[in-house]
This record gives sequence, C-alpha cells and structure tokens, in this order.
Amino acid sequence: MKIKPFLKNFIYSIFFLFQISLINSLYAEVDYIRMIFRNNACHSVSIIWNQKKGKNPILKLYSSNDEKVIAHSVNKKNHFYKFSTQIVRLNNLQAKTKYYFYIIDSEDTSKTFYFETVSKSENDTLSIIAGGDSRDNRVVRTKANKMLAKLKADVVLFNGDFIGLDVPKQWKDWFEDWEKSIADDGRITPLVITRGNHEKTNKVLVKLFDVPNRKVVFNTEFGDNLLNVISLNSEILKFLGQKRFLSKTLKDHKNFHWQIAQYHRPVRPHVAHKKEMENQYKHFVPLFEKYTNLKLCLENDSHTAKITYPIVSSKDTNADEGFVRDDKNGIVYAGEGCWGAPLRKADDKKSWTRDAEAVNQFNWIFVSKNKIEIRTILYENENQVNVNSSDSRFKIPENLVLWGENGKVVEILK
Repeated sequence: MKIKPFLKNFIYSIFFLFQISLINSLYAEVDYIRMIFRNNACHSVSIIWNQKKGKNPILKLYSSNDEKVIAHSVNKKNHFYKFSTQIVRLNNLQAKTKYYFYIIDSEDTSKTFYFETVSKSENDTLSIIAGGDSRDNRVVRTKANKMLAKLKADVVLFNGDFIGLDVPKQWKDWFEDWEKSIADDGRITPLVITRGNHEKTNKVLVKLFDVPNRKVVFNTEFGDNLLNVISLNSEILKFLGQKRFLSKTLKDHKNFHWQIAQYHRPVRPHVAHKKEMENQYKHFVPLFEKYTNLKLCLENDSHTAKITYPIVSSKDTNADEGFVRDDKNGIVYAGEGCWGAPLRKADDKKSWTRDAEAVNQFNWIFVSKNKIEIRTILYENENQVNVNSSDSRFKIPENLVLWGENGKVVEILK
C-alpha cells in the first residue's frame, strides 16, 4: 500500500522524536557537571554533578596513558537548593594528562567527558580564562561560555556573582548555561572560584562547588613552582584570619615564579557609584606589594572592563586615589566584569588607568616563567571564532576580537 506524502512525513517525524527521546533517556540521569581545582592543579580535582535520578552512582576514570578503568565512589554529597550534588575528589593524578570519565548509576550510563591536569614543568606555559559577574543576561553569558569551550584553557578563574538572586531557580539556569562551556568532544575546563556579593553566604559555594575552605579563602598551585593563585573573599573581614592566611600563602610561595590574587570587589572601582574598598587597600595591598612575584590582581563586581598600568600604593601628593604608576615595581589590576551582568559605564578612570570601557569581556592570560601576557577578549562574536585544540591552546584563533586602545596584549615581565 502506498503511503501518502503527508502521512509519510508524519511517521518520519514521530520516529525522529522517538530517537531523540531515546538518546536523552540514556544521558538524562546526571547533569550540571563541573570541575574544580581545589589545591593542586597538577594532581587533584573535584568532579561534581547533579544526580537527577538513579542510585549508587560510580565514576569510572581512565587516562590517555593508561586505559585501565578505575571506579571511584562518591566522596561527598548534599541536598542543597533542590540539587542532589555528588562530589568525587580525585587525588594522586598524573600531571599533564588527559583523563576520561563517565558515570554509571542504577539507571544508566552517562556520556564520556574528559579533562586535563596541568603540567608540573616550570618551562611549560599556562592558559587561563579569568572573569566573573555572569548574573542576569543568559544570552550573553552563554556566548562567553561557548567562547571558553573554544579556547581550551587550562583553568577558569571565576570571580564571583554567578547569579543575581541566590535562589535555586537562578542556580539551575546558571548550571544549564555552564554546560555550554563543555566542548563538543566532551572536554571540561576546571574552575577556581571566589565569592561575590550576590552569593548570600559562603555555604552556597562550599555545597555547590566543593571549595576547600568554608570561608572561601584558599590557594591553588599550578606547576611545580610556576604559579600560586590566591582566592580571597571580599565579603568577609579583611583582617584577622583572612589577612593571616594571605600573609602566610604569600610567604610560603615567595619562591614561585608568580603569584596572582583574585577577589570580587575592586580596591578602586572604575564605576563612579561603586564604593572604594578601603579595608582591602589597608589590609591586602601592602601584603601584595611586599612580595615581588605578585604582579597581577584580578577584580570584578563593577560590570565594566578595566586594566591598569603597573601601580603601587602611595601617600604622595601626586597620588591618584592612593596609587601612583610604577612600571618597575607596580602591580597590574584587571577585570571588573563582565560575563553577562548588566553593563555599567566606566566613568571613574584614574591617571594610572590603561584602558576602561563598558564592554562584555573576559581576560585570557598566558603565564610562563619569564612573563605574563594578558589579553581582553570580546566574546560576543563567539559563533565566528575558530576552535582551538588542546595542542594549539596558545594560538590566537581567527576572528577573535581583542580589546584595548593602549595595547591589545599587556605584558608583565619578571
């Protein structure tokens, strides 16, 4: 019997929808997968996901060097903000290695993902994406996430204000959008995070991101002695415990080639109505300037873009808001947003400001033992940008738009 064309198309449509439903059912038991570098990016990582249904999840792991599959049970889990968060902490990993994993539970098996540990050699270069303030505009932040997937960085330094309102619905939206940062081949870029002022408590980041300190104050090492990233919390006291930690980690890592500090609220914001952070100026900056290997501070919060010339604190009459330019001894301050939060005009430039403008951007940073290179990426044309591979992660892909009137590449030399 000959099937009429409209009926034939209807049958094909039903069959297609059935196939899609079947595919989704295979991979629907776990979602919102993200990864965190807690203390050492060469040898350890936390893999975190939401268990939609199914019981007794097991993570199966194998490496590019050894195809033997090793099973890992969940180390920690919690039911917070309507998520069934599962955490597997992996330790004793090999440096500079691709690791593949999938999750099996009582219902089914997830698709396979992979991540890469960082090299231990001081002669290798790190690729870092740094930014924050992703709240409110899902379309824009999804573009940033897709650009991240293309650049194949070693790590994302995400500097707070994930969401606008610290409620389960907005976190659900954020996690859905973050899945766009997973590359088409399953590659996941690990995070190192800080707390912003729109995260109501430290607890939310401990529960959802497995940060290694309940006050969200910690450090993460990259390479044997290449880089120490210091994650500070601008929403709690800047002295007492946090100041003691900052002093200790700076001293403990004084022989590293580099140290970078990240914290949410800028010491001297470039948006006029944002308040000056005098406590950070008083308690953080003198310690930053005490150690010559700390030459970069990453800030957010203002929903604009800025990068400064190297500056040091000063009480001289020629100082602008307590800083003067010092190309030899100074620290570069970069960031101030913006990963999707509402843009604000950069209407408070200083004499030591290199560039400042209200644009959606994040920083792309290369760290080698001899220098740091900072590029500011305008990511909204992500659909026109070519995809890097892990082997070409330091290549500037075609159509990538760099920002900055006074230099598209800012170099910090030892």
